[in-house]
Amino acid sequence: MVKRRSSSGSLTRPLFWAVLAHAGLILLLTVGIDLWKDEPVRPAGQPIEAEVIDPAALDAARERIDAAEKARAEADRARQAKVEEEQRRIEELQREREREQARAQAAAEERQQAEEVAARAAEQAQRERETARQAAQAKQQAQAEARAAAEKAAAAKAAADKAAAQKAAAAKEAAEKAAADAKRQADAIAAKKAAEQKLQQDKAAKAAAEQAAAAKAAAQKAAADKAAAQQAAAAKAAADKAAADRAAAAQAAAGAAERANQINGFVAAIQRQVQARWRKPLNWPPGLRCELRVKLLPSGEVISAQVMDCGGDPAFVESVEQAVMAASPLRVPTDIRLFNEHFRNFIFEFKADAV
Repeated sequence: MVKRRSSSGSLTRPLFWAVLAHAGLILLLTVGIDLWKDEPVRPAGQPIEAEVIDPAALDAARERIDAAEKARAEADRARQAKVEEEQRRIEELQREREREQARAQAAAEERQQAEEVAARAAEQAQRERETARQAAQAKQQAQAEARAAAEKAAAAKAAADKAAAQKAAAAKEAAEKAAADAKRQADAIAAKKAAEQKLQQDKAAKAAAEQAAAAKAAAQKAAADKAAAQQAAAAKAAADKAAADRAAAAQAAAGAAERANQINGFVAAIQRQVQARWRKPLNWPPGLRCELRVKLLPSGEVISAQVMDCGGDPAFVESVEQAVMAASPLRVPTDIRLFNEHFRNFIFEFKADAV
């Protein structure tokens, strides 16, 4: 474009100087003719031939020069308009690229937030599975201990029964041996002494049987007492665990309720701050609501406020955006964990009717 202008200028300047030279020559000739008229000189020798310049030709030359200058000015203006139009198109493309980058960044942040929520859900599920596994393991261990105790009690009972039987057998054998010895030694003793010996043998057998029965009853009582103690201990452990679980659940519910109240309180405070800064546009229809994604620093300072769903009234949208930015810094919790989870990047719903 610049080269074309230079070429046009280089062509116009020689033409201008040529016309100017012709005009000067015409003027010089005119003045010379007037001077010659005052002092006429007789022609000597051959007559001089002079060419008379037509004023109409001179005017035509001037018009051509003016037309060329005007055409050059029009071409310059056209080129300048084209340059300005190209510059505006480039600036619009740049703004579109910036908007696209902003949308891509918002989408990346939403994906990151979704991934964080999924990760927290996976951790919670893992903790619940681990709790269930530990409960099942504890149940299996309790069942194994109960089986071992029952087997031990059965073994003790069998041992007691065996000992009583062996003792009775030994007593019976001893009695029979004593009887045999007595019979061999006292064959000559009278029938009365034999009857007394038989009575003593019967008493000894009865005593042995009673002793075996007592040992068996003692073993059964010991096993029953041990089983009852184990059952009582298991019942107490289960009751203690149930009470601890109920206390933990109640504490978690109370903490969640308190946390929800805190969050609602800060949201209400932010709503009041923004409403205090809101300037109502003219002829705004009632019932309007506006959802914005607001990004904050821990100090409450507003980094950005991006409109997500705000109706179709541009004046209302602009007024809400300005109100959010003007209300900075917003009131946020000092608990950094609570701030990161609910206020660092959150959806704020502005209700115009609440003003």
